[in-house]
Amino acid sequence: MRAVKPHERLIYFGRLPEPGLTKTRLQPRVGPEGAARLYQSFLDDLVARDVGVSDRELWVPDRPGARSTLGSRYPDLGVRLQPGGDLGARLAAAFSAAFDDGVDYAVIVGSDHPTLPADYLRRAFRALRGAHLVLGPTGDGGYYAVGLRRYCWPRARGLFAEAPWSEPRLLEWTRERAVELDLCHVELPAWYDVDTPEDLSLLRNDVQAGSATARTLVEIIPEDDTEHGHR
Repeated sequence: MRAVKPHERLIYFGRLPEPGLTKTRLQPRVGPEGAARLYQSFLDDLVARDVGVSDRELWVPDRPGARSTLGSRYPDLGVRLQPGGDLGARLAAAFSAAFDDGVDYAVIVGSDHPTLPADYLRRAFRALRGAHLVLGPTGDGGYYAVGLRRYCWPRARGLFAEAPWSEPRLLEWTRERAVELDLCHVELPAWYDVDTPEDLSLLRNDVQAGSATARTLVEIIPEDDTEHGHR
């Protein structure tokens, strides 16, 4: 008998690029318009990456025009509005919606890492065939992706309640919480977020030629501009 392929869903957590409100820590280097344009290119590259998952959604905060603008730009995605509350509440809502829809394996990935290898996300889905939880660590002590299988929901809600968001101990706290919840977890290779001006040199070194991010970088930061040096 032929095995039934699991229902997989890839969920992007992003936002509507708005000058002055998007990637604010990059604004001293590239300005409000440049930061918004750069973030738009991050989203474009992330969405264009072929992970081999047909069920994909983009979850964004409820801003005027967010759903219509991003829905038009990414017609192959379902665009859904994030609820209020902290990041934990929003992650829990996205997982709950996926599992209510009958999804077997769901992975949520952020949008601040446009050079993230597509294979890392493929590996996340493969890992969920044998684990309850998969995490993609970042160098600042957080994670760029989190994945769950339907079997462990809603027990895994505890991963997101009262978590120390935006603190360098988030990843370690999540590991410990997974043990408390009896969740077997797997970790992907570490990657980095692009949040600060210092991250831009690393981004320029890694970015794929011809990508949306590469084109935007050339337009807003000349290649011979070494004012801020390299990491």
